[in-house]
Formats: sequence, structure tokens, C-alpha cells
Amino acid sequence: MDPGMIGVLAFSIPILAAIFAYPLGNVSKKGVGWFSTIIAFISAALVFMLIPEVLEKGKVIFTLEFSEKFAALVPMIAQPFIGMEFALYIDSLSLLIAGIASGFGTLDLLYAVADMEREEHLGRFYAVMLIFIGSMTGLAFAGDLILLFVFWELVGICSYLLTGFHYEKPDHLRASYKAIMLTHGTGLALLVGIIWTYLAAGTLLFEELPRKLIYCKDVAVIIAVLFLVAAIAKSVQFPLHTWLPDATVAPSPATALLHAAAMVKAGIYLVARMYFLFGEVLGKSLLWQLTVSTIGVITMTVAVMCALAQKDIERLLAYHTISQIGYMFLGVGIGTALGVAAGLFHLLNHAIFKGLLSLCAGCLIYATGTRYLDEMGGLAKNMPVTAVACIFAAFSVSGIPPFNGFVSKLMIYEAALGRGIELGGLAGSLFIVYAVIAMFVSAATLASFMKLLYSAFFGSRPEKLKEVKEVPLPMQVSITILAFLCLFFGVVPQVPLRLIIPASVALVGGEVHVTWLGFVETTMLGGYFATLVTGLIVASIILGLAIYRIGLAPRTPAEVEIDVFTGGEIEQPYLDINRVRPDPEAFLFGSEVMFEKLYKFMKRGGLDILWFGIGKLVVKASEKLRKVQIGYLNVYTIVLAAFLAIILAILFL
Repeated sequence: MDPGMIGVLAFSIPILAAIFAYPLGNVSKKGVGWFSTIIAFISAALVFMLIPEVLEKGKVIFTLEFSEKFAALVPMIAQPFIGMEFALYIDSLSLLIAGIASGFGTLDLLYAVADMEREEHLGRFYAVMLIFIGSMTGLAFAGDLILLFVFWELVGICSYLLTGFHYEKPDHLRASYKAIMLTHGTGLALLVGIIWTYLAAGTLLFEELPRKLIYCKDVAVIIAVLFLVAAIAKSVQFPLHTWLPDATVAPSPATALLHAAAMVKAGIYLVARMYFLFGEVLGKSLLWQLTVSTIGVITMTVAVMCALAQKDIERLLAYHTISQIGYMFLGVGIGTALGVAAGLFHLLNHAIFKGLLSLCAGCLIYATGTRYLDEMGGLAKNMPVTAVACIFAAFSVSGIPPFNGFVSKLMIYEAALGRGIELGGLAGSLFIVYAVIAMFVSAATLASFMKLLYSAFFGSRPEKLKEVKEVPLPMQVSITILAFLCLFFGVVPQVPLRLIIPASVALVGGEVHVTWLGFVETTMLGGYFATLVTGLIVASIILGLAIYRIGLAPRTPAEVEIDVFTGGEIEQPYLDINRVRPDPEAFLFGSEVMFEKLYKFMKRGGLDILWFGIGKLVVKASEKLRKVQIGYLNVYTIVLAAFLAIILAILFL
């Protein structure tokens, strides 16, 4: 089959299958779950079928024309588009994003078969989830800006519908409105940028834009800023990040797929793709690199401090999503081959470990009926599979070797330090400082997850949770596969890097080589031989266990028995766990003191005060305009006139 048609089927099959999922949900809850899982698997298989073709040829370009024959099949939809052409542009970057959406989507829907069985309206849930998987894949495969914008908005609408899945609950409805306001509102910046691009370059095709925009650099910079605004909101970067913590009211599978693994990466995809679309305009711009990197560093720092204060496990994980995407902005913003590869590899790793954490949180909520860490505790014995999977994911997000998060974070550190040494001066010093801040944020992340693991799995178990059992098998299968990938991609990162590094080199040039032990970056700080390091870690553990076993051999007792004294152990042994176990609040005390003003600002409403204030002003202005009517002139014609005025202004600039 033609590779282009495979790409079309990869995103169209899930969207079309949603039509059947909706009524099927009223017939069988498990049936619609298994049907949707199979459809997602087919989409993923089609995406992975394209990998050999792309690795061999570099890209697949396919043009889709709306002919009269096609319009006759779906006249109400396609009739207005007769004669128009849309393009697919499938390269390594496209496959990375599409693979996450469809691959993780398959595991996520498998998980949902059991997790969502208690819910109602499953036809609506699975239909929207399938539309999202298809739309996210379509966004990644889009070869022109119009197609990209259509799918960009579709994934946002899916987020809105799933966040407000329980629309009868006011807080869920409020969260969905907040999400659509910030992501759809800033999507208008993307639309204006697309219109401006067409007026400046005369085309919207990816393969033609680089050589056209090079002749209008000043305009291209403004367009890039408009695109960046949309990317910041979609990928929850400061200060447009505040919608994500509230969006965790969505069902756990939706939170994991949309708000952890896939949708929030759309902004990273767009920023990375812009290196290709805008060519030298951005590729050689130090100001652009510093801007994107600075946004990432500010975001990761603020978000990890917010995460430390959370007791709601879903909100805690949401802030870590924001923080980890900050790492991706830093990596992609650095603009070197290693930096972009690091950002994209962290994107993949984050989809795995953060998606896993969200599913583990869903397991805890499923088993205990609560989202709050101070109402959990001691669940490792009751839920061993969930506990081990969560530990793997927590170590990975915290950057502990030999898990996958460590490799991508190390690449980001190396890229930032290498760029700093290369540049020198003030700009170089900034990149070095950014590397140090990223290391600090990783340490704070570990502290936050020590709190989560201790509170959920190793603290005192409440009496009401003593009968808690492990989650159903489909949920266990999904989290086990993801936990394995956390370790596997940490031990052999060269497997995914063989797809990611070509994407990075194609975007910004440079050299990064994959070896059978890891990767090597030839310009500055070297590389990382993950497989060799893992072997040394395993060998060290084996040696330590051997020494420990030797130490257990029987010996002649000493004439005088000496007890170890640490102070205070009068009645009980000094290692009595009940005496030394700290309260979960102990993990929060230091951050509460240090970041007291930040937490007070958050409790008062934070940046939401600004965003909802703007929203109220827009509503009031709309109400006033609606009352003003001059013949047929109403609010809609006024808005249309304003829009046309903007286009004319752009045209004559």
C-alpha cells in the first residue's frame, strides 16, 4: 500500500470508528471498550508500519485532493472543499507524535475497559477518545498549516468534552470552560499567524514554506511569535498553564492520554516543527533560543514548587506535567542537534512515565475512592503491581538511573552546558545557569515523589483501606507494559534515539551519533553509554549483595556485647518503624516556609484572577454589542468587519 494512504488511514480510521462507538456504548460497556482498543491498536500498527519507510527515505509526502467523486460520498461535509488540496508530511518528528498518540492510546483504552466500567455514557467517552487519537495523529501528519489548524482545534475540543464529561458537576463544567478559553482563545493567534503566512509566502505547504519565508524575515519573526503563543497555551507553559490542574477532573484515562501523554505535547511539536518551517529565521536566532528556553525554565521552577504543596494526587501530577514540559521547552529552545533531540526524547519518555503515573493515580482512586494522599497509606501490600509501577515511574520522572527519564534529562543538561560553553559571555552563562536550575528542579521533583510514594504506599494504612485489592487485569497489563518501557528505554535509549536523532538533525543540523551502547555528541561534552552504565550498576549491586551475604556468615561472638546507642531508645528498639515514621506533612514544611508567598498567591486565585477577569470583560463587551443593532448590523457583522480590518492591515504592512 502507498505510504501516504497508510498515513491517511492511520488518522481517519479512529475518527470514523467513533461513529460506531457512540451507539455501541449503549449496548455493551465492555464491548465498546474492547472495540475502541482494537481500533486504536490498528491506528498504532499503521503508524509503526511507516517507520522503515521514513528512516530509509527521510519523509513521506502525500497530497489529498477533494474531488467531485469524493464529495458525492459525503456531500454535506466535502462539497465546499471540492478542488482543494491538503498535504501530509510524514517524517521522524511526525511519527514520534503519532506513535505516542496511537501507541499510548491503545494501552490507555485497554486500561479504560476496566476503569470506566462503573461509569455511564461510555459511548460518548469512547467516541471522543477515538476522535482525539485520530486528530492527534492527523495533527502530526499534517503537511499544510490549514490541516494542522483543523486538527489543532479538534484535539482542544476533545479536551473540552472530556474535561466536562461529568457536566452535571459545576466544578467539572468550570474546568472545561477554563480549558477551552485558554487553549481555543490562544488558538486564534495561530489562525492569524497562518493567514499572515499565506499573505506573505503565498503557500501553506510545509515543503514550500522554508524557501518562501526566507525572503520575508521580519514578517516571519512576528508569525513565529503568534505560533509560540498558541504553543505555550496548548503545552501549559507559564503563564498560560493554569487550566491543566483543574482539567484533572476528567476521567483518569482521559487525563492520562490527553493531559499527560499526548495533547499537551502539541505545542512542543509546533515549536520543533517551526525550526523546519522558518529555516534560518529561527535556526540561527539566539534571541529565539533564549526566549523558548527561558519560558521552559520559569515554568519548570514555578510548577515544581506548586506540586510540592498538593495533597490531591491528580493535581500534584498535573503540576509535574507542566514542569516536565518545561524541560522540553528548554531542550528544544537550545536549538542544537543534541538539545532538540533531548527535548524530543524527553517528550517520548514523559508520555511513558507521566502517562504511567496518571494511570497509577487512577488505580489508587479506583481502589480507594479518594484522590487525596492524606487519606491513603500503606497500600504497597494491597496493590503490589501498582506500587512497583508507580515507583518505576517516580524514579524515572525524578531522573534516577537507569530509568528513561535520567537519560533525556542528562541529554538536556549536556546540551545546555555545551551551548553555554560554545557561546560564552552573558548568553552562554544563562544556558549554564539554566542547566543548574534544571538539576535543582529534578531534585525538587524527587522530593515531591518521595511524598507521594510514602503517603500512598508506605505510610500508615487507614483502617477503612485494609480490604483494598489490586486493580483488574486490563489495568495491570497497561501499567506493567509502561513500567517496563521506563526501564527498557533507560537501559537501551539507542532504540528510540534511532528515530528521534534523525528528526533533530533534519530540523537544526549538527551531529549526534547513536552507538550500540548509547549516544555520542561529537561537538562538546561527549555522550552517555546507557547500556554500559546499567551493566556497571547491576554489577555493583551484585557485588554488594555478595559482600552482604559473606557478612552474614557465623562468627565467634565477642566477649562483651555492645549495643548501638542512637539516643532515646529506652523501651523499644531504636529501629522500630512506628517511632521513626514521619508524618506526610514533614515533606511539605520546608517548601511551605520557603515559598509561602507563592502558595498564598495560589490560594487567592493566582493567575486565574487575570484570565477570568479578561473573560468577564469579553462577555460584557459581547453583551453590549449584542444590544447595538443598526439594521442588519449586529455583533456578528461587527466581529467580521474587525476581522477583515485586521487582514487588510496585515496585507498593507
